[in-house]
Amino acid sequence: MPTLHEYGHLLLASRLRKVSEAFFNGVDEVYREHGVDLPSRSFAILFLLRDHGRLGISEIAASLGQTHPAVSQMSRKLLARGVVREWPDPRDDRRRLLALSRQGAALMRRLAPTFAAIDGAVATLEARLPLSATLTAVDEALGERSFARRIRAVERASEAAAVEIIPFESRYRGEFKRLNLEWLQRFFRVEPIDEVVLSDPEALIRAGGHLFLARLHGRIVGTCGLLVEHPGAMELSKMSVTESCQGLGIGRRLLDAALAKYLTLDCRRLYLETNSALTPAITLYESVGFRHAPRPGGPSPYERADVYMVWRKPAAARRAAPR
Repeated sequence: MPTLHEYGHLLLASRLRKVSEAFFNGVDEVYREHGVDLPSRSFAILFLLRDHGRLGISEIAASLGQTHPAVSQMSRKLLARGVVREWPDPRDDRRRLLALSRQGAALMRRLAPTFAAIDGAVATLEARLPLSATLTAVDEALGERSFARRIRAVERASEAAAVEIIPFESRYRGEFKRLNLEWLQRFFRVEPIDEVVLSDPEALIRAGGHLFLARLHGRIVGTCGLLVEHPGAMELSKMSVTESCQGLGIGRRLLDAALAKYLTLDCRRLYLETNSALTPAITLYESVGFRHAPRPGGPSPYERADVYMVWRKPAAARRAAPR
């Protein structure tokens, strides 16, 4: 017969619930033996009221990490049993505070030895299995970063690992143009020079340039190019990553591929032109060694370009280069 444990991490929440139910059922059984028919689930509220006095539903919910409706529903049951009573909030007439009733306070005093026995029973388990400390650490970690975000991060990492950086192939010429047009339309406008350049990427290669593509599951999701300005100088250009794949590190990998190729070429200068509004892109360019510089030779052929950057090989790379 299969069990939950066979599924390991995948059914961890179900396994935790099974253990939780075993704890709740065991404590309920002991409470009943002591003539207490309150569910053990309700005692978290009673402990808070015992130790902190009058509290509102919102404060209790925040302390327990539970929803307001769930705490409100349990509180109504405790009120009906007479172990809790309501008080008006002196600072807000619309708000009610909960506190232990005399009956509730007496119950908590009577059960003090049972609470000590429960604590001792858990301690015997934790002598070999430090469950409480682990749960506290997991709870704090999930408070810092939700489990849904953690799942998405793993999914994104898996997607990033599946990305391939490949040389341009003519069968992808339509994708090359489409991605670059999408980028231009999202941030600026398509200029006449863009239509000319993007419609014939093979011409860029015939002129001595190099184009790179990012491919994910057979689909082209990013582009980058090294274009020849004149002998000895190249422009980093046509950098685009489809919007749905932002955050996978594709831009950096395309840049790395372009820079690795540039270092094999007989070129003295690599530059790029961009726009000052594209702060994330500029930060990325700076991180790989591009530095701001005055643009030589007059205005850019692109009206959107107001930033000119020149690549400086990082010092570590210069030291590592063969002599």
